[in-house]
Amino acid sequence: MSATAKDVVAFIQAQLPRQQRFFGAKVMDKVLAHVASTSVAGSLPSVSTHRLLSLDRGATPAELVARFKGSLPRSPAAGEIVTVCLFNQFVGYQVKTRLATTPTAVDGAGGDTTVRGSQVFTLHHSPFMMTAFERVPLEEVLGSVGAAPFALVGVGAQVNLSPRFNWHTEIRDGRLTLFHGDGLPLKTYLNLKTNPLVVRVLLDPETFGGWLLTGRVEEFQPEAEPVAAQAIVAGFQAGGWGRPARTFRFTAETIEPLAPVG
Repeated sequence: MSATAKDVVAFIQAQLPRQQRFFGAKVMDKVLAHVASTSVAGSLPSVSTHRLLSLDRGATPAELVARFKGSLPRSPAAGEIVTVCLFNQFVGYQVKTRLATTPTAVDGAGGDTTVRGSQVFTLHHSPFMMTAFERVPLEEVLGSVGAAPFALVGVGAQVNLSPRFNWHTEIRDGRLTLFHGDGLPLKTYLNLKTNPLVVRVLLDPETFGGWLLTGRVEEFQPEAEPVAAQAIVAGFQAGGWGRPARTFRFTAETIEPLAPVG
C-alpha cells in the first residue's frame, strides 16, 4: 500500500468523528466525498478549494456573484463552465456559470476571482436531492451559505460537484477504492453514463483541506461486492433513506493533496 493511500485511509478514519460532529446525529460511519463529474467522455474536471470572500446578488434577478481568494484551477475552455459549491451542515448549493463564451462570467483581476453564476442548484447531503433542478430563491442561498468560509470550485464541461457519502473503503492492488450509493438518477448519474472518469474530493468540512482523487466510477450489482453493498444499504437505512437504487465503486488512479487558497 503506497504512502499516499495510507495517508488517505488515515484521513478518512480521522474524519469519521469530526464529520459526525459537523453534520450532527451519527448515521453509521460515513465521510463526505464529493463527485466532480463532466459530460464529455474522457475528460476530467479541475477542482480546487478557496476562502470565500463574498456572496452577493448580481445585476439580474437570477444572478449570484461569488468572490473568492486566488485563481481558478485553470481557465475554462470553450464549451466549459465554472461551478462554485457552498455548503453548511444541512444543505449545499452550486452556483454555475453559462458556457465560457460569456465574457463577464469570470473575472480574475487583482489576484482574486469573481464568478457570476446564472444558475443555482440545491445539493442536500442525502442520496435524494429532489430540488436539484428547481429554481432556487436567492435569498434562501444567501441566508444559508452566504457566510460560508470556503468554496469548492470546479471547471469542466457541464461540471457537476455533488456530495456523496463514502460508506466503505478498501485497498486493492495498492489502489484506494471507495463505495457509495445513489437514490435518484440526477445530474451526476447522467454525467457518469457518458463519462465515468471523475475527481473524488475528500475534504475536512471545517478546513476544506484534504485530498483529490482521480479515477473511474463503475456501477456494480450488490452480489458482486457483498461487503460494500451491505455497508451502503445499512447506511441508507440508518439515515431513513430506504434502499439505494444503484451502488457504485470508485478506483483511484492518482492522489493529490488538497489545500484551500487563502
